[in-house]
Amino acid sequence: MASMRSTSVGAGLAIARLWLFFSEVCMRATISIDEAHGYGADEPVPDKVRGHDAAVAAYDTAHGYEGGIAALAKRMGQNPNTLTHKVNLQNTTHHLTLRDAIELQWQSRDFRILHAMADELDHVCIRSTPAHSEGDPLDTLMRLQMDFADYVQALGEALTRREGGVSRNQMRKAEHHAAEVVASVGHALAMLRGLMREEPKA
Repeated sequence: MASMRSTSVGAGLAIARLWLFFSEVCMRATISIDEAHGYGADEPVPDKVRGHDAAVAAYDTAHGYEGGIAALAKRMGQNPNTLTHKVNLQNTTHHLTLRDAIELQWQSRDFRILHAMADELDHVCIRSTPAHSEGDPLDTLMRLQMDFADYVQALGEALTRREGGVSRNQMRKAEHHAAEVVASVGHALAMLRGLMREEPKA
C-alpha cells in the first residue's frame, strides 16, 4: 500500500509540474484568433466577395512589412508607388500579378496571401520545410502532443454539440487543427531524420 501511495504521489507531482510548465508557456504565448475560432458554432460567417481575402492579405502584407512598403518594393525591384497602387483595394488600373504575389511573399516572408487563397478554395497550407526540424527533440514532441490535444478538443466540441448537424464553423475549426497536427507530424519526422546515425560502411 505504501509503495502504491508513493507511486500515486510521484505521478501527481509530475502532472502538477507539467501543468505549471504548460501554464507558463501559455502565459508567454502571443495568441491570435484565426477565422476558425472567430465565430461561434452557429454564428454565420459574413458573405465575402471571392478573392477579397487574398486582396486584403496582399494589402496587409505590403503595408505591414517592417521598414514600410517602400523598403519591400525595393527588395522586389518595383517602384514603391506602383506597388502601392497594386495592393490598393480601391484601385482598378493596377493589378497584382501572380508573380508579384509570389515575390511579395518571398521577400516579406509573410505568407498570408497563400493562406487566404487556400482557405477560400477549401484547402490548407503546410510547410514543406518544417520550421522545427532542428532544435530540442522534446520540444518538438511536446508541440505534437499539444496540437493533437487541440484537434481532439475541436472534434469533441463538434460531436457534443451536433444537434441539427455539425456547423460550418465547427468543421473549419477541426480542419484547422487537423492541419496543425499534420504539420507537427512532419516536423517530428524531420527532427527524427536529422538525428539518424550514418549507416556503417561495408
